[in-house]
Amino acid sequence: MIFGPHIRAIVFDMDGVLWHSSAIHAAAYKAVLDEAGVRMPDYARIAGRRTDEVMRELLEAQRTAEADAKTIAAMTQAKQKMARHLLREAAPIAPGCAGVLERLGRSCSLGLASSASAGTVDLFLEASGTRGLFAAVVSGDEVAAAKPDPAIYLAALQRLGCGPAAAAVVEDAPNGIAAARAAGIALVVAVEGTAPRAALTQAGAHRVVGNLAELVL
Repeated sequence: MIFGPHIRAIVFDMDGVLWHSSAIHAAAYKAVLDEAGVRMPDYARIAGRRTDEVMRELLEAQRTAEADAKTIAAMTQAKQKMARHLLREAAPIAPGCAGVLERLGRSCSLGLASSASAGTVDLFLEASGTRGLFAAVVSGDEVAAAKPDPAIYLAALQRLGCGPAAAAVVEDAPNGIAAARAAGIALVVAVEGTAPRAALTQAGAHRVVGNLAELVL
């Protein structure tokens, strides 16, 4: 069993873990960046981060002029709108998502901590029917600094009333793993897919699984 008796709370990342949205987010990023004449990086490098921070970094790195707030906001909104449209059409919920959460929720409090906007988090909760399974939900809109900063995981733990020594995190991206480790989370489990197993281990994951079902084996 991956989660031992000392684990009282499990906090899940959303994108790439509870629904297979990586390809959709990558496509939305690429469409908006292509239109702006900005080169799209490898998605695994930006996965798990808040969209506005990614846009600011890419614009400032690839343009001579400093990125202004209006441009960043417009590109962020365009990417989020496109991603939500595609996610609403596809609803790529990970196989067994609700069942795994229900089983883990019998012995642990569950939290959701996603760098996605509140609107995208709500879309997932509605599509998956899992809203009632989470004792705490934190979106990227609710923290000043997004992953790899630990703020979002610390906020989730505070709402769950659990210290990091008794908590686990399930992630899919190196940025999220870094955030969980920086928060002092006792057990960081990574789901392979967005990034290869070697990259997840190198980022600091204690365990790597191939899919959600392996969490309850």
